[in-house]
Amino acid sequence: MQSLSLTAVGLLLWLSSSAGWPQDQSATFTATLADGASADDAKARALFELGAVQADLNELDTAERTFLRGIEHLTEAHSEFSPLLLDPYRGLAQVYVQSGRYAEALTVLEQAQHISQRNYGLFNVEQTVILDEMSAVYTAAGDTRNAQEIQRKRLNIGLRRYGEDNLELVPYRYHLAEYYELSRMHARARAQYEDVIEIQESQLDRYSGDLLKPLRELVRLDILSGDSSSARHHLLEILTRGTEIAAVERARSLAVLGDWALTNGQLEIGLSRYREADAVLVTDADSQTVKLFSIPTLINFIPPPSPVDWTGGSKPYQWGTISAELEISAQGRARNVRIVAAIPPGLMDADYKRRLMESYFRPRLVAGEPAATPHVRFTHQFRYFQPD
Repeated sequence: MQSLSLTAVGLLLWLSSSAGWPQDQSATFTATLADGASADDAKARALFELGAVQADLNELDTAERTFLRGIEHLTEAHSEFSPLLLDPYRGLAQVYVQSGRYAEALTVLEQAQHISQRNYGLFNVEQTVILDEMSAVYTAAGDTRNAQEIQRKRLNIGLRRYGEDNLELVPYRYHLAEYYELSRMHARARAQYEDVIEIQESQLDRYSGDLLKPLRELVRLDILSGDSSSARHHLLEILTRGTEIAAVERARSLAVLGDWALTNGQLEIGLSRYREADAVLVTDADSQTVKLFSIPTLINFIPPPSPVDWTGGSKPYQWGTISAELEISAQGRARNVRIVAAIPPGLMDADYKRRLMESYFRPRLVAGEPAATPHVRFTHQFRYFQPD
């Protein structure tokens, strides 16, 4: 069975990934201690590694005590503002998140940010990972306003460090755009992609292949909104006139143009674009590991609004999950949609089924030709208020 897992990845999972929080702390968590560490440093390291294992085993109270003991050793050996405390505080924050103790998680992350700024400067870029973690905590707690504000602060650090027209700022704008998209703030995401293009056009040629990525993102947003901008025509211009365009970038751009055609009722043009994109990948040895058409891909699915979306505000909410099984035709449409699991049950079932039936999919290709996919599983997350 093919699996389309669109767990919004959602915003919460994306933020956790961006923040660098490992799914398995024991596999990756180490305190960054200097070579020739003292006995106190070595003992602290052992405690942090033990605390990470305890957190993985869901022994959260024990993990908290272990992390705090390690932090105490480092503080006594160095100082309360030692940069060696950054990773331990981040590890402790993750323990608090697992326990649902979001206020405590924010407190220790704020302390980590203070230590980072004290040692490396008020606008050091290394603190962005801490900001991502703070944003993730606010999101988990249902406080989307503060989560969004933290993401804007992240961009401001890049602006202060590099300036508005520096290409080094591009990843910061992409990051904020991605956050806005996952938060369904498409107009704000569009503004970030447009800013990326403005930066690149001020530094690069109008037909530079580097412009393909932000233009693709704008075309995707056009598809979702039903609007039409100049992005698609600019994308075509670069594909026609641009030089030194990597095969993967060309194929991805052709695929997005195919998506636009498919969702605008131009079936044959859309399928032709997919064939062309696949041919580019097949004939380029360096691109053959890129799988644009191995499974169906959602093009214009917009999640139905949940009770939280309707009411807004910062009232705490829960994350629900819904799963469906369906078929995808060679023309990119869903058939025989069945809701097979939902937590909580019944709340969003009919809405998700309807949206899936309305959506277009990029079909998979077999030997260069569109093919139906009989067994697809779709999973998504949504927000809901916990009943009183």
